[in-house]
Amino acid sequence: MFKLVRRREVVEGYRRELLRVWTPFLLLGLVALVATYLLFVEPPPPRQVTIATGQPTGRYHAFAEQYRAYLAGVGITVEIRETAGSAENVALLLDPASGVSLAFVQGGAMPPEARDRLSSLASVYREPLWVFHRGDAADDRLTDLAGKRLSIGPEGSGTREVVQQLLADSGVTADAQAAAGAPFEGLPDREAAEALLAGRVDAAFFIVGPRSAQVQELLRAEGVHLMSLRRHESYVRRYPYLSTVPLSEGLLDLGRNIPPAPSTLLAPPAALVANATLHPALIPLLIEAARAAHAPGNLLDAPGEFPSTRFVEAPLHPEARRYHEEGPSFLRRVLPFWPASMVSRLKVMLLPLATVIFSIFKIAQPLYNWRISARIYRHYEVLRRAQRELSRPVDPARRAELIATLRQLEDNLAALSVPLGAMANLYQLYLHLGYVRRQLEGEQPSVPPPPAA
Repeated sequence: MFKLVRRREVVEGYRRELLRVWTPFLLLGLVALVATYLLFVEPPPPRQVTIATGQPTGRYHAFAEQYRAYLAGVGITVEIRETAGSAENVALLLDPASGVSLAFVQGGAMPPEARDRLSSLASVYREPLWVFHRGDAADDRLTDLAGKRLSIGPEGSGTREVVQQLLADSGVTADAQAAAGAPFEGLPDREAAEALLAGRVDAAFFIVGPRSAQVQELLRAEGVHLMSLRRHESYVRRYPYLSTVPLSEGLLDLGRNIPPAPSTLLAPPAALVANATLHPALIPLLIEAARAAHAPGNLLDAPGEFPSTRFVEAPLHPEARRYHEEGPSFLRRVLPFWPASMVSRLKVMLLPLATVIFSIFKIAQPLYNWRISARIYRHYEVLRRAQRELSRPVDPARRAELIATLRQLEDNLAALSVPLGAMANLYQLYLHLGYVRRQLEGEQPSVPPPPAA
């Protein structure tokens, strides 16, 4: 029982000594790590992202709903902001107070000054430009529409931005139209289709998908023709964000042979565009959501063609470029999103952490060894005083006092707890104590003393 109690006392003393030495260094290391985290580790991804879409009946809104369902699976809420269209979406992205960090933006709707402030994640699908008109079915150039009543899309829409550029290049400007008594109309899609069918406008422009109700209705309407742009290659060369879309005969309805003849349309892309408030860790997730929604393709886009890095106007975000080129990161392949995000953010702390740990071991261990040795070596001061007394005559009372002091020191050493690595020094001190005590007691020492300090 005595040995067990004694062992516990030794272990407890050893633990206290470790705490005295290591605690300050551990606290210092903790402070360093907290400072590194606060200064250099980016904040965690938000659990909500706001995306600007367009009208609630449009494709942007429908795809945003698919994104929302996908991201809900990883615990991220998508708030959908309905807008008039791409032009308003760009304005919201440029406004820091809007709360919008992501938007669908139609190719051609982004002003040049906005491109340096925004980043593209990907183009996600083509949006054909449909030009429906009344009159001569042979019309195949935009210049044929000069002086006619035109609906070019509502204010704030991407359709209006693109159509105005293309018409202006063809000499059909707002001033010229106003001078001819036919100013541009800005009707929403549904109203524009009704006005064209009723003859209130001579032509209407739509940038929508082939399944749009307006497109399907106008393709079947009497007296309304779909314009196949003969100069489509020239527009593509002038506007890099445009591509051509061939409509083969009967593609939209084989039974009714719609369209009745091959046609060529221009198509700006729809792109996912972000501002600086979008957390980079969300970008791979958003591209994955876009891939799930758009990779199957449609009548105009081949399977796997989108999302793509082609046709974008704003520069690709670096994280988006990395994902398109390399795919998911190693962490994302082996871990769910939130653990992978945490590890990825904390990797910046690996070097500081390794430095702190190395410094602690480099400094603390020698300091601990020194403290243990000091607990033994400080007792040599008593031996030195006793040995000095032996160098001159000592009266019996003083000799007895020194002997008692050395015996007390031996008892104290018996209670001294040191690790096994320091036991050799402790036993050496025992030998030296015994040698000096026996000298004081008048015995002949059996072991020669070490040189006096």
